[in-house]
Amino acid sequence: MRYLSRMKSLNVVLMLGFAFILCLFSACGGSKRAALSGEYRELVNSRKFEIENDWAVPLRGSMINLIGNPNSIRFKGDSVDVFLPYFGVRHSGGGYGDAGGIEFKGSPRNVSIEESNKDGLQLKFEGNDGNENLQFIVNIFSNGNTTISVNSSQRDAIRYRGNIGPLKEQNE
Repeated sequence: MRYLSRMKSLNVVLMLGFAFILCLFSACGGSKRAALSGEYRELVNSRKFEIENDWAVPLRGSMINLIGNPNSIRFKGDSVDVFLPYFGVRHSGGGYGDAGGIEFKGSPRNVSIEESNKDGLQLKFEGNDGNENLQFIVNIFSNGNTTISVNSSQRDAIRYRGNIGPLKEQNE
């Protein structure tokens, strides 16, 4: 009987300690979150940024680690350069010599930047790569993390998870 009583009191102490630590971490992170959001807002509004992804999340299947695989969305003023690997079902289109990834280079259409209710920004834009219409929805969180949803006229939707940063100089 004593043993059960000690175990119950030990469980209560552990749960209270965990709750205290959780509150402490969330309180400390709150001020940093607000400070960072302005930095990323300026980066997006300047339209000189890039996003590299660590994960691909296909509609049908498991998450795929992209570390070490080239992928990016680069905004350079009024143009965008998208190169994302694709894992999923293609319904039509594509042909011999097609790399199979999602590629778009040019001027994006219907660009919009809105405040997100998740303390971040949502960037939307569209592109057309030959016969394929692409719609991108990029959620940028206050800590620099991003989620990208890509909808296509010829493929299953796919999502990516990564990070935003300033545009790096490229030797082209």
